[in-house]
Amino acid sequence: MKNIIFSAIVGFAPAMAFAGGHADFAGHGTGVTTDTKTIESTAGTHVQQTSSDVWIYDNPPEGFHEAIMAKCHYFSAFANGMPQPVGGVGTCQAQDPDGDISLWNGTFQMDGTILFAVVAGTGKWATLTGAKFQGKTRQSLGDASVYDFKPVN
Repeated sequence: MKNIIFSAIVGFAPAMAFAGGHADFAGHGTGVTTDTKTIESTAGTHVQQTSSDVWIYDNPPEGFHEAIMAKCHYFSAFANGMPQPVGGVGTCQAQDPDGDISLWNGTFQMDGTILFAVVAGTGKWATLTGAKFQGKTRQSLGDASVYDFKPVN
């Protein structure tokens, strides 16, 4: 159950990475879990999950690619007996076909979404530092997910 919930959370992480009125950066993505580790205690469980993602933009501005690849790392905490995490964070490292890179950081939200921000970038991505996006899982497929994302500022 925790893997399904975590896949849902991981799947929408990229959706929240672009902000600042970047409406052209809405889109969808896929995430495939490549590694999962858990640490159980008497009061709860830590889950660490890594995914390989592809982010596909609906209408990217000139100079940006329609799709880029990302490697994401998510950390979440579950209280014993609770199917939803009590909190979590995610960090994604993305690279486009030109070699420009971006680093994203996000937090799980109470409504089941994840809110991401671009914290650093090179080349065309440098201008998006501070942009925020919200992602939400469209469909969880066990160790994979499909999600939608949109800018929030």
